[in-house]
Amino acid sequence: MRNANRAREVFRKEKRGQLGGSLQAGKYKGDTKCPKCELIFRNGVWKRGALDPKHEPHWNLCPACIQIRDKQIGGTIKCTGSFIENHRQEILNRIHNVARQTSAAHPLERIINTSENKNEIVVFATNEHLVARIGKALERDFGGTLELRYAPEDKYAAAQWHRNLEGER
Repeated sequence: MRNANRAREVFRKEKRGQLGGSLQAGKYKGDTKCPKCELIFRNGVWKRGALDPKHEPHWNLCPACIQIRDKQIGGTIKCTGSFIENHRQEILNRIHNVARQTSAAHPLERIINTSENKNEIVVFATNEHLVARIGKALERDFGGTLELRYAPEDKYAAAQWHRNLEGER
């Protein structure tokens, strides 16, 4: 049983990066402000807003900034196919619009990085839910096929969206 747990930790480490030690243990103090993205932790939730001027803020990185710093990926979506070559900017715009809309309600869900080449775009996100939203939006708006796989125990999702130009397989 011990070897199974060790293998599982290796698998998780490959997906999320370094395990343990980087996320804050316990709860953040009220009126904690992230020095990087300026989110505020209030009433148990990270949100946008202003601090009460009567209170001196506690400064601490938010969980999303910690994930980005430590390269702890919560999910990836790989976009492939010849359709990308002719519609790259439209696809990238849709990806960033979904991320921006999601961030309004869920500020910890962010794109970490985007990698591109001729027939491929790969997006790395902090959260598995953002990956699913992006994949579903691409499938709904541009057609193609979406394959979405979750690892709920690891809070990780991997998606692949594929579309070729008409007449190609």
